[in-house]
Amino acid sequence: MKQSSNDSGLTAKRSYRLLAASLTAILMAVSSLGYSQDYARISERTLMGTARYVGMGGAMSAIGGDPSSVMDNTACLGLYRRMEMLITFDHTIAPATSVAGRVSQFMAPQASVVFSVPSFRATEHEGIQYHNFMLSYQRVHSFNRSLAPSSTDQPSLGYLFAYADGNLGIPYTADPYNVYNDLRLEERGYVNEYAIDWATNIANKWYAGLGLRIHSFSFSSEGDYFESFNYKNAQQETYYNRSRTSVFINGAGCSLSAGFIGRPLSWLRLGVGLQTPSLGSLTLSTSGTFDALRDSLRWSDAPNLSSDLSDFHMPLHLSTSVAFQIDRYAMIALQYDYRYSKYTNHDHSLRAGLELVPITGLYINAGYVFESNFAQARVVDYDKTLDRQDTYFWHQRWQQYISGGIGFRGRYIIAQAAYQYRMHRAQLFAHEAAAPYDINQDSHRIVVTIGWHNN
Repeated sequence: MKQSSNDSGLTAKRSYRLLAASLTAILMAVSSLGYSQDYARISERTLMGTARYVGMGGAMSAIGGDPSSVMDNTACLGLYRRMEMLITFDHTIAPATSVAGRVSQFMAPQASVVFSVPSFRATEHEGIQYHNFMLSYQRVHSFNRSLAPSSTDQPSLGYLFAYADGNLGIPYTADPYNVYNDLRLEERGYVNEYAIDWATNIANKWYAGLGLRIHSFSFSSEGDYFESFNYKNAQQETYYNRSRTSVFINGAGCSLSAGFIGRPLSWLRLGVGLQTPSLGSLTLSTSGTFDALRDSLRWSDAPNLSSDLSDFHMPLHLSTSVAFQIDRYAMIALQYDYRYSKYTNHDHSLRAGLELVPITGLYINAGYVFESNFAQARVVDYDKTLDRQDTYFWHQRWQQYISGGIGFRGRYIIAQAAYQYRMHRAQLFAHEAAAPYDINQDSHRIVVTIGWHNN
């Protein structure tokens, strides 16, 4: 039966009050998951760096002599014997898919300067040979993606609100069937790392290093979720819900790093590097609205949230590697990386790299990487007094990299180029009761590094 305008107005007011109450209840319930997702987002890392590092698949913790390898093992700086300055340019293209928009971005993800100070008192096989210092900038992750997944036969977000408050009593909270949903998501931002590192060379056989890392975080997302379904009544009426949310995260942190490389045999190198969890602070802001459309528009503005999360930590990062040297003509490296955080998944990375030196000054690289999250994201009871407007969350599954590169080191000039193919698999959930969207997007990266070193 059609409602009068007065009845519609009263219903709308009552719906607003009840919806606001239930919205707060359900968002409080998912707030701890939301904070876990914030930490997971900011802790993400992509294999980026110099062209040599990318070409080798990052398997350089026991090889060193490259500024990006110092991110994994500070002792890699100890392999330097001269001053060096490098800058890297990176162009990434991810073709459009049925759920993801095309991505094309150009950036300079790496810059560094190395100072190498020889020890004039040491002999070739005894004592400290060099003290090396490096100032560097590295972009370790870039958020830039546009997604538009959809699905059918899904639970309703409105039904979740009704579950949180059984007295809601408005039509779109009834148990729906044949729910169609559609999510539009835009994410932007970056994670940068600035470092000051020191390393030493002992008898051209043992290398040790220490470093200070400063991290900078910036993330924003705009989400627009829409669902429609038929209500189980005689009229089989169709209802529509829409949730629009924004999330902004900014912050900074710092951590310490240490590393060691040993050459017990002339053809064998062993490396281990450790980066401590960071001390940091994030500023988080969220806002959102929920609209329910039927005869008339019923809407609710969820309370805006702005909070400082002072105990945020980047994950602990452990890197172990072994490399085999074949005279001066080849190097084969295997590496295992483990990243741990009590807030998020445990990341495991297996890397393999090959470097061929057919003639002096020319080297050819190839690499392969497999990364996986072996544990599900944990829900953290961070502060249930804060509500969240964003209900979507990610589960990163795995990613693989296949790469190759070529480089030249002349008397003064360094020139490198690499290609990387990345396969990324993840699941995106519109809300806690929804089945996941499968996000499969591959990307192509071209990396060019140029630099200067003294003779």
